[in-house]
Amino acid sequence: MKALLSATVLALTLVGCAKMDAQTRSWLSSKVPAYAAVDGVLFEGTATLFTDRTGTVQLSSSQAPDQVCMGDLRYSATAAGVVVLHCSGGVEAALDFRTTSDTSGFGYGSTAQGASAVAWGMSAANAAAHLRLPIVPTVSVVPVMS
Repeated sequence: MKALLSATVLALTLVGCAKMDAQTRSWLSSKVPAYAAVDGVLFEGTATLFTDRTGTVQLSSSQAPDQVCMGDLRYSATAAGVVVLHCSGGVEAALDFRTTSDTSGFGYGSTAQGASAVAWGMSAANAAAHLRLPIVPTVSVVPVMS
């Protein structure tokens, strides 16, 4: 009986610590505007940046209201990392990013259907400059007549 009581107290203590950690993490976070272009669809929403060098991204599209993207952001270097987006319809994109300040950055990557881009912590006008997707050169084969 004593062991059961001790285990219950320990479990409740850990749950309380986890809730307090989540609350503290939320208080110390920065929420900034975020934008993405995935498969030719423009998304906008927010990025929440945490002090442990991680974050979350929540985006929706006004062009296609049924499409949303959610993702995680994680630093892998001082001013760089990866944003992984999971979008409606099973579309996934891993975008390598660079930061431009503590609360802003941009990144590029691709999905199975094509190029994607993300930007956060800046105005829509500034983000638009980063959402221009790189042009992938196409190779055309011209038959040689002999």
